[in-house]
Order: sequence, then C-alpha cells, then structure tokens
Amino acid sequence: MQEETSLTSSKKPTSKWTQNKLGVFWVKTRENGKPYLSGQLEIDGKKIPCFIFKNDYQEGNTPHFQIFEVTE
Repeated sequence: MQEETSLTSSKKPTSKWTQNKLGVFWVKTRENGKPYLSGQLEIDGKKIPCFIFKNDYQEGNTPHFQIFEVTE
C-alpha cells in the first residue's frame, strides 16, 4: 500500500506572476528625505543588487526613473 505524503498533495503550480518575477525592491529614504528603491534583479540566475532613483532632471523624452547597479 502506497502512502501519499503531504508534499505531493499540497504542491501547487506556480503562477505566471511568480514565473515572470525578475526582482524585488523596498522603499527607503535618503538623508535628504527623498525616497528611493533598493533591491535586486535576477537575470539568468545572477542576482544584481541595484538602486532606483526618481529622475529630478527630466527634459523632453527622458525617463522618470533611473536604475543603477550597486558596485563597491
């Protein structure tokens, strides 16, 4: 007689959102009080730590936010 374990019976398929997730970010605040995002992207299994800042110098067709890789 074969027993069914809780691992096989409760395993759910991953959602499209989970499958398409590229990273995670948290809202933090700079010393001057302006918020930014801190987190990481994961591309092809490589985790890339980065920051996202609002572009305060927008002119014409420039991006609203810019992302920077964290380097030492």
